Amino acid sequence: MNGENLHITEELITKYLLKETSDAENTLIEQWLEAAPENRALLLRHKTVLDMLAFANADTDIEWQNFKTKLKPRTKEINLNYKTKPVSLRYWSIAASVLIIITLSIILNIYFNKEKMLTAETFDNIEEIALSDGSEITLNRNSVLHFPDKFSNDKRLVQLNGEAHFQVKSDNSKPFIVEANKLTVTVLGTSFYIRAYKDGREEVYVESGKVRCEHAGTNENIDLIGGEKYLFGTQTHEAEILTQNDKNSWAWKTASLAFVDMPLSHIVNQINNAYGCRITVNENLSDCHLTVNFDDLTLDGVLTVLQSILDFESNKEGKNIEITGNGC
Repeated sequence: MNGENLHITEELITKYLLKETSDAENTLIEQWLEAAPENRALLLRHKTVLDMLAFANADTDIEWQNFKTKLKPRTKEINLNYKTKPVSLRYWSIAASVLIIITLSIILNIYFNKEKMLTAETFDNIEEIALSDGSEITLNRNSVLHFPDKFSNDKRLVQLNGEAHFQVKSDNSKPFIVEANKLTVTVLGTSFYIRAYKDGREEVYVESGKVRCEHAGTNENIDLIGGEKYLFGTQTHEAEILTQNDKNSWAWKTASLAFVDMPLSHIVNQINNAYGCRITVNENLSDCHLTVNFDDLTLDGVLTVLQSILDFESNKEGKNIEITGNGC
């Protein structure tokens, strides 16, 4: 039975914990507890709060005496006949009770508010991820992202293996940090791309804002601003200006490709990256140069545009496409 279909209120949970429920209500609660693990956790939280309240409302003098007896069962009390008025035992016991409750509250707050790590993994799909701080991530195919359900510390940390576009919500008090293999990218609020597959070099493309990049493997540290890119491991130590070809490399996110006098072999490589397909071209067509744009088209739409420019035949099996023709 689905726990969401059971009408369980906080009042009913409290009655159950105080053993004031009827047999029918007990049955309803037990069905609700069996429906989902989260329901049992919620019941335990209610019980903890009730226990704390009961402790706070107890006769603290009696509780303190009992505790003191257990703590020092063989200690003999000695009256030193101080002239100053002794502090009331009740005050000490109340202070001890408050201290215990505060300690329990802190422990419970840490336990119930700690970060819960989530994982997003893509294969042949592209996934949009909204983070708790309002930042948005688009995860490319064959990529993995680890992120918390909420950011509770003094930084916003996520881990990437693969390729992703980040639109980071500005927060000067909490820097946004991406760990991607040996690369660490730190930002405050900006939009950028990271490509960091385990079997390739790490790259960063910045659309807007500013990021700081540190690479533990190559010891390269560089700041990038909007319109710049950097490929780690080349030892150039200089940022490069983004070109149209660079922008084509993130067409998997923008669905926009533009080519000016480019060979078909290069064009299909970019199409393969953007659409997650595998197009092959025979030698007669591979060096044909084209000037063409593709904006928000399906893969079939892209092939139709190409076929309107070049005379070729295509054989398509799923995402494997073979293009053959006599030439330009």
